[in-house]
Amino acid sequence: MLKVFEHVRVQPERPQIRQIRRAADVLRQGGFAIVPTETTYAIMMLPQALQAQVVVRQLRQLDDKHLWSLVVSDLSQASHYVSMDNQAHRILKHCLPGPYTFVLPATGSLPKRVFGKRKDVGIRMPSHAVCSMLLDELGEPLLATSMQFADEEYIATDPDQMRERCQHLAAVLIDAGWGGMTPTTVVDLCDDENVLRLGLGNWPFK
Repeated sequence: MLKVFEHVRVQPERPQIRQIRRAADVLRQGGFAIVPTETTYAIMMLPQALQAQVVVRQLRQLDDKHLWSLVVSDLSQASHYVSMDNQAHRILKHCLPGPYTFVLPATGSLPKRVFGKRKDVGIRMPSHAVCSMLLDELGEPLLATSMQFADEEYIATDPDQMRERCQHLAAVLIDAGWGGMTPTTVVDLCDDENVLRLGLGNWPFK
């Protein structure tokens, strides 16, 4: 596994592909990434990066039952991991990319070493150039959780604080400036469009 910390500064709207590839290399080597999205910064890693998941659980003091979101590049990639009926497909097509997490029935392709026997999973598709380019470069989905330290009440927004507290870990900080504090709106489409959390995304969907 990677043994170093990288701090990569990018333009939020026009990130250089060279910087994105540096971040992708850290992920491929088993580290995790702190990635800007249109809502907040998020911690992301490849599903096979099991040691990174352990490190992030320790960093955030999460238990083994923590529910990772699955961040995908498009609906085609999402359909490999979740089942969508016509209504769900219509909602996702309208709302994504965007500030939403949709809980959907999982297919047999969901990584069992990460999700165990779960029958559903939260799907996320951020509308942020940095995150989109990173997903395109990797060609596969990422696990994600909010960038919030266990001893802090709110989600972290200052990249300098993130660097200070994570620089001893095998990770990359993709620094696009200060982040937001409002998380995604979470909607369970397995249960008649049940809103689990009202965040940045508007709801109900029309």
